[in-house]
Amino acid sequence: MWATIKRGAFAAVLSSLALLTHAAPIKVGYLPNLGFAPLNVAEEKGYWKELGVQVQLVPFTESRTLLKALGDGEVDIAGDLTANFVGAQMEGAPIKLTAETHTSNGSVKILLKAGADVTKLNGQILGVGDKQVGQLFLLARYLSANGRQLSDYRLMEASPEKLAAAFAKGQISLSVLPDPQAMFIYRTVGASIPADSATYAGIVTEGFAANKQAIASIPDEQWVRFYRGWLKGVSWVRSGGTRFADFKSSLNAGLFKGFVAEGDTSMMAGLASIKFPNAAEAAKRHGDLGGLEYHVRAVLRFMREARLIQTEPEARSLIQSTAFERALAANK
Repeated sequence: MWATIKRGAFAAVLSSLALLTHAAPIKVGYLPNLGFAPLNVAEEKGYWKELGVQVQLVPFTESRTLLKALGDGEVDIAGDLTANFVGAQMEGAPIKLTAETHTSNGSVKILLKAGADVTKLNGQILGVGDKQVGQLFLLARYLSANGRQLSDYRLMEASPEKLAAAFAKGQISLSVLPDPQAMFIYRTVGASIPADSATYAGIVTEGFAANKQAIASIPDEQWVRFYRGWLKGVSWVRSGGTRFADFKSSLNAGLFKGFVAEGDTSMMAGLASIKFPNAAEAAKRHGDLGGLEYHVRAVLRFMREARLIQTEPEARSLIQSTAFERALAANK
């Protein structure tokens, strides 16, 4: 019995020493996307502190700079559209998809100039976010539903702010935009929204990817604790007793200034357009042949058919979700 106790104590010491080897905080890059607001909640509520993990949130304004920082190792992990991470991996970024955390259910919109007909815009410029494979995936689905394809048009790839400005000035007649820029254009310019991420369920999913070096150097237990804090933040956001005023006060006011400017009603609508799964649903999405793997496979197929890549790697080779799966199990 004493040998068993000693072995258990020794294992506990080794576990503690492993955690101490990574004293620096996990650096988390994120965007002005209400789907990642649970990060702010987890920080404000002290969930990570309770779990014994240090986390530093690093805000970014667009995917292009976020993905570069992740690939360069300036942040350890980042939140964005899962398809954007697949696109970055296909360009050689040393990252792995580590979790699919929620689905956009209307927060990414296709805006069309009032009176315009997409089938009559052949050869014209369509707007899409820079490094936004996820938006391209949505746009291609919409065009296909209207008997068109991406190659029928020219693309303007830019930041949401530049695309919104170009649309407002009449320089482009169709653009894919996320909220809050989509909200602003719809309210001020009078554009129509013929489709959004709710129209084609499951096309726009969001989650986390981590730099491979960070995965290797940060102990697994720290990653599990990070995700457990995230899941506690999600639970707080999803709980029926949450007061919206409390939610808004937890946000990074500078990063989410666009939503703040649009007002509480628009912010509540934006929050409602994010679908956070429960633990059982999330667990089904991960693991071999789960929904995340299926989604990655569909994105790769789209990229090949759109001639964005020449070959398709195995979808599972782009995913390393064991820490998130452990966090889901621990938070049941």
